[in-house]
Amino acid sequence: MSGHTEILSLRSVGHSFGGFSVLKNVNFSVPHGSIVGLIGPNGSGKTTLFNVISGYIRHQHGLVAYDGHNMQAESIQARSSAGLVRTFQTPKVFEQMTVLENIMAGACKLTRSGVIEDIFSLPRSRADMRRIFELAEEACLKFGMEKLRHDLALRLPAGQRRVLEIARAVIGRPRLLMLDEPSSGLNTNEIASLRRWIEQLRAEGIAILLVSHDMELMTVADCVHVLYFGEIIASGGMDEIQKNTQVREVYLGA
Repeated sequence: MSGHTEILSLRSVGHSFGGFSVLKNVNFSVPHGSIVGLIGPNGSGKTTLFNVISGYIRHQHGLVAYDGHNMQAESIQARSSAGLVRTFQTPKVFEQMTVLENIMAGACKLTRSGVIEDIFSLPRSRADMRRIFELAEEACLKFGMEKLRHDLALRLPAGQRRVLEIARAVIGRPRLLMLDEPSSGLNTNEIASLRRWIEQLRAEGIAILLVSHDMELMTVADCVHVLYFGEIIASGGMDEIQKNTQVREVYLGA
């Protein structure tokens, strides 16, 4: 960990599509080892903001800093290698690969061997593959997928695909894990397990940026920010947010 207290810092972030402002002067931070929530109605700009932070969109205004470093010029791959990892609203899995192979793919950035070593299966490459296999087996056990590890991902129902995507993200040793609607497609018991996993990951030192429409799951967050038409209109604990008059009017419909 660096001397910075924040793993992620957004300052006056703005972005437009075709002259239409999707994000306007967005300011918030994610402290090291914290859980920060982001909520808002559909179309509020949450996905665009996730895409900006993870590098899928180059924002037009403001600063996105990861561990004190300006990320404007950094690629998606560079951000991931630095420990900034995200999941997607619709789980993205390699359908023709097994559960275990999918999870192993998330650890590729941890390898030390190069392409030539991999082609000729040299000792360091073989050692890397053994280590990745062990990590993937551990992740299967941790996320309750040990009995599914040899199943093709295409056979998994939506809820299990969600779990697989999170397991694959975690094996890459993120320092900041961005979860985009992770409870979507999960049943009540799976959501309860998800909450425990999120709390466990925070206990392991991983900071979490969580987007979810599940207000019960969002109570796991230390601080929640409400995004509405591209602007942060309220911030605080979930209890405080739910009592906020403006939030009730524009988000909760009260």
